[in-house]
Amino acid sequence: MTSRPRLAAVLLTESCDPNCRIAGLTIDERLMLALHHGGIQQVVFLGGGRVPHSQRAPLTILDPADVDLAPGDTFVLLPADIVFDRGLLAKAPRDIPKDAALRILPAARWSDVRDRPDKWLRTLGPGHVPHPQRQDFALRVTSRAAARQASRALYRSLVKPIDGLVSRHLNRKISVALTRLLVKTPLRPNTLTLFISALGLLSGVAAFFPEHTLALVLAGVLFQTQSILDGCDGELARLRFQFSTRGQWLDTIGDDLTNYAFCLGLGLGQARVLDAPWLVAAALVVLLFQLWSSGIMYQRIYKMKTGDLLALPNLVSSGPPKGLPGKLLRWIHTLSKRDTFVLITAVITAAGYPLVAFGIIGVGSIFMAPSLTLNEIRIRRALRDGTLQLP
Repeated sequence: MTSRPRLAAVLLTESCDPNCRIAGLTIDERLMLALHHGGIQQVVFLGGGRVPHSQRAPLTILDPADVDLAPGDTFVLLPADIVFDRGLLAKAPRDIPKDAALRILPAARWSDVRDRPDKWLRTLGPGHVPHPQRQDFALRVTSRAAARQASRALYRSLVKPIDGLVSRHLNRKISVALTRLLVKTPLRPNTLTLFISALGLLSGVAAFFPEHTLALVLAGVLFQTQSILDGCDGELARLRFQFSTRGQWLDTIGDDLTNYAFCLGLGLGQARVLDAPWLVAAALVVLLFQLWSSGIMYQRIYKMKTGDLLALPNLVSSGPPKGLPGKLLRWIHTLSKRDTFVLITAVITAAGYPLVAFGIIGVGSIFMAPSLTLNEIRIRRALRDGTLQLP
């Protein structure tokens, strides 16, 4: 069994413009950061040409004579002018597309690569951009046309396979277009997250004044805008390699605070206008269910050393649905995706039916709490049984 590569052999070239920027980073920075965040620890440069560098990539630079590979080791071979999906570095060598300008080679090939880098550079070819539905791109940037192609591949890679229906067909299209502009600014992802969260909180404030039609419209617009912009900070972080656990937690907490504020604003606003004290109690009960759900998820992702809720294993509604209950659960799970329920409740609120929107969020929150609790129980049981491995 071969080990995951920790060494990258970079073949130097003269074809790359050092000032060429692709999605906010120079090719040098993007190469070195992609290697670092792909699990590479050591780099050796071979051949003649300009040596790439990045101050943000703490890689150990080795002299070719100092490379020491064990028989079972592998190493990554790639040119200095490449732009690639760092997920390729986690693939088995046989799963790397044959026309990708990147190889994962066994240690036995090292001496030949070291002695004949020009030959190996020719064998890599111009690179590979797959079908738009796939993301394992790896291509050399040797011209302006190739740079544009690499840029398109990077932006396409921002679409996540787990994106919901609304996110895939609406939110992501808008957020990626905005991210194309944001990468040209010095704005940092965490700063953007705080701004987005502030918009979400304002949606709750606007929802508290349902007697004003424009306030309800503003509440719905702000709630949906927060959902759309919520993709931008993560997209910016991925493109610039500025992601962090702190950023994940800021994003997660910001989303939840937005949900709390919007739902609470709807409930308390209706209680005030309709003079219905029971709605105050209902809003507080819903908030308690929401806090319980967040607590269940937060303690688990904290143990997993991440702030990303998407890292949570789903042991309740994953897998093929079983019978009518399974199909119903899958349907509820689809509707409960944040992009879907935000759009639905935002539109209903803006249309002047805040009590209906509050009811949808309230019922959804009450149903989600036991589902998440059951999921946590199954996770703990699977961990005890050894059928599930988590960080």
